[in-house]
Amino acid sequence: MKKIICALIMTATLVFSSFAVNVDEVELQVSGSVDSVKFENYGGPHAHIDTAEAIVNIGAGLGRHVAQDVDLTEYYEPKAKYSLIHVVDPSVAEGRDADILVLNENAGVDHIKNLRRIVTGFLQAAYDYNREDAETIATFVTVYNAVYRNQISVFQERYKPAVVAYLDADKVGLSTNWEDWAGKTQIVIPLNSMQAGLSVVDTTTITDDKVIEAMRQEEDKAIEVRENMTDIKEREAADAAERAHEAQKEAAQERKEGNVEEAKQAAAVSSEEQKIADRKNMEVRKESQAIEADKAILNGEAVPVVDKSSYLTGLFVVDGSRDLYTLITVDGKNGDIILRSPMKQIKGKTVYIVNNITLDYEGSTNLYDTMFLAVCGVNDGHSAIRLCLIDSETLELRKQSEQVLSENTEFLSHGNNYYVVIQGEGGKYVVASFDKNLKLLSQSELAVSPSTPLYEISAGLLVTDSNGTPRLLDYASLNKIW
Repeated sequence: MKKIICALIMTATLVFSSFAVNVDEVELQVSGSVDSVKFENYGGPHAHIDTAEAIVNIGAGLGRHVAQDVDLTEYYEPKAKYSLIHVVDPSVAEGRDADILVLNENAGVDHIKNLRRIVTGFLQAAYDYNREDAETIATFVTVYNAVYRNQISVFQERYKPAVVAYLDADKVGLSTNWEDWAGKTQIVIPLNSMQAGLSVVDTTTITDDKVIEAMRQEEDKAIEVRENMTDIKEREAADAAERAHEAQKEAAQERKEGNVEEAKQAAAVSSEEQKIADRKNMEVRKESQAIEADKAILNGEAVPVVDKSSYLTGLFVVDGSRDLYTLITVDGKNGDIILRSPMKQIKGKTVYIVNNITLDYEGSTNLYDTMFLAVCGVNDGHSAIRLCLIDSETLELRKQSEQVLSENTEFLSHGNNYYVVIQGEGGKYVVASFDKNLKLLSQSELAVSPSTPLYEISAGLLVTDSNGTPRLLDYASLNKIW
C-alpha cells in the first residue's frame, strides 16, 4: 500500500487551470450531428442508500395510480419527490397522449440506472409490462428525452395540446448531468391507445433516427438493448396482425348479417391494425440490418493496443475552499486527459493505493488488482462523509463505508489498518480502524474531538479527547493506554 505520488498531487493544483477547458462537463449536442448521450452521474457517497427494488417501487407506486383508471387524465402525487401526469385526450385525433414523469425539487435520484429503475417500475405497474421489456423501454425513454432536452417545438409537433399544456420549455426532457435533474425535469413517455397491450408505449417515437444514432455512438453501439427493442417490435407487429385478422373476420360476419355500417367500421379497424403491423415489421427489418452491420464493424475492427505506461493518475482541485478533489488520469507525455472520475468529493489530499480487493457489486463478485481508498463526501443531506473504494481503472466509486465520518477527520494508515474519526453512538465521536475492504475492525470507547489529529508514534496513536486532553490509544484495540 502506498500513497499517491506527492509530487503529482502538488503540481495538480498549479496546472489545473490549464485543464479547465478540457474537463468541462459533458453536454449533449442535439443540433447538427448526433453525439452519444453520455449521462454524468453522481459519483460520491450517499447519506441514504436504497435497494434497487425500493427504487423500482417508487415508479411502481405511481404506476398503480394510473392503472386504476388509464382513461383518466390526472396529476398524481404533485407534492411528492416524484410526480406523474397521465394525459389522455380521446377527443383529439392528431398527436400523442403521454405520461410525464416529473422530478421535483426534493427528488433524490442521481444515477441514470436508478432513474431507469423508476421508469421500469412505473411501466410494470401501470401497463403490465414484464421486467425485461420495461427495462428496455425505460432505457430508450431516457435517451429519447436526453436527445430532445428543452426542444419544446419537437414536443409541440408530436403531442396533443393537452400534453403540451403541462410542459415547461426549461424542464422538458432529461439533462445528461444529474445535477440538473431535481426540479428541472419532465420525462415524456409517448402513448398509444390504452387498449394497445404491449404497444401502450409508442416505441416508434422513442426509437427515431436521432435516438438510434445517439445510441450507436456508444462503444458497444448499444447492440443488446437495440436487439431487445426489435424483439418487442416483432411482438407488437404480431399482435397488430392478429387484431387485423380478427377485425377482418368480424367485418365478414357483419356483412353476412347485413350490418353494412358495422362491417365498414370493422374493416377500417382491420386496415389500421395491418398498417401498424406493416410499419413495425419495416422498423424491425431496418433496425435488424443496422444491428448486423454494427456487429460486423465491431467484429471486424482490430482492437488497438494502447500504451498506458505513461499514464498518471493524481488528485486535482475541484473546490479548494472546501478541500475537495477528484482523480484524473493524464498522459504523462503530453498532459492529455485520458479519464476523469465522477467522484468529485474526495475530502483532503490523502489517498491510499490498496491491492487485491474482492467486492460484491451489482449482484456479482469482482476482483480488483488495485483500488484507491479515500475519505469522500460532504455533509449536505444528499451526501455523507464516508470511506470510499474507487476503481483504479474507471475511477468510479465501488464501495462506501457504513459508518459516517467526522467532517474534519484525519486519515491515517498504520500497518494494514486505516484510521479515521467516525460518528459514534449518542452523538459522540470516536476513533475507528478499518481494513482495506472497509470492514470496521475496532473503535475507541474514548470520545475524541471531531477534529483530533491522528498522530502516529511507536507506542500508539496520539489523539485529543473530547475535553481537549492528550490521550494515547492502542493501535489494535483502540483502548486507552493513558
